[in-house]
Amino acid sequence: MKRITGFTLMEVLIALMIFATISVLAYRAVGAMTDSEFRLSQEAAHWRLLEQFFTRFEADARQALPRPMMDGNRKLPAWQTTNDGRGRLSLQFARAATRLPAAVGTQQGQRIAYEWRDGHINIQYWPAFDNVPSAVPQTYRLLDDVTLFHVDYLTQSDSWVENWSSSDEAALPRAMRVRIAMRNSAIVERIFALQ
Repeated sequence: MKRITGFTLMEVLIALMIFATISVLAYRAVGAMTDSEFRLSQEAAHWRLLEQFFTRFEADARQALPRPMMDGNRKLPAWQTTNDGRGRLSLQFARAATRLPAAVGTQQGQRIAYEWRDGHINIQYWPAFDNVPSAVPQTYRLLDDVTLFHVDYLTQSDSWVENWSSSDEAALPRAMRVRIAMRNSAIVERIFALQ
């Protein structure tokens, strides 16, 4: 009589059970890797946005001019900070001209402002250095979900102050310390030398 070789039903069931267990483990591992990749791409996008903001902010601050601005008949300082202490900060200054379209600046330069309000940081462009009181700036959103935007200024006597509008100081601060935090994020601090 010929002997039939092969697997018994029990051996086949055990092999299927082992294969199913390995498949479930592999599926979970691939799912965890996909989730990790998604979180990493979100984190990278977050840091990329912050870096773009700081790059733009530094470029504008380094082009600041020690020139007062006019708003109708009212003279504004070359650098003005307004902080109401309730989540609203505005920083206005005169900036040298860049290669921007004529709609957002003149060839001599322009007045710009960074404004933090309602969890957003916006940039505002006025048509020129000196504007009529009814001049409306163009506003563009730069960052969302901002929980902290704080600016300190380095005086000529090497001390840090929160507001820069003192008439006995130079028109521009020596340096700026900028702190930003976004939702679910650490505080990021940068120092920019201006003089």
